[in-house]
Amino acid sequence: MTAVELRVPTNADADPWFELFDDAEVMRFVGSGEVRDREYYAGLVHGQQELAERTGLCLFSVVSDGEVAGFAGILPWSHPWGPTGSLEAGWRLGRRFWGRGLATAAARIAVDLARERGIERLVSMIHADNAASVAVAQRLGMTPSALHRSPAGAPVREFGLLLD
Repeated sequence: MTAVELRVPTNADADPWFELFDDAEVMRFVGSGEVRDREYYAGLVHGQQELAERTGLCLFSVVSDGEVAGFAGILPWSHPWGPTGSLEAGWRLGRRFWGRGLATAAARIAVDLARERGIERLVSMIHADNAASVAVAQRLGMTPSALHRSPAGAPVREFGLLLD
């Protein structure tokens, strides 16, 4: 497996995030599957920088062999459905980085950071058909705790993890 590190995203990371996620296959299990524009990712980077400043946690840029591969981290679930207010462990990689164990490695680092900050419980919200992300959650020790329907009607499985 390739080494992976997490860092607070820089303004320049909006470009690789946009390029990596400007892919219908990458986005098919995310929200409505909508591919977003570069401005969306610039705003996301800014929001994650502010979250990191306040909490020490965010969606960090995943860096592998010096290249941004996507993001992984911890952030509040802010949608008006599901486990609103819970802290979610999330991850997304560009397609060319799939299948190398990077998502699991990056998510483990993020979970460890949450544990170090005294977080007691995390959730992950995963489209029920997203077998790869379900496998990551299971490798992290997460267990299914609820099944939700997104506003678009998609089945979304909530996984939970108690941290020691």
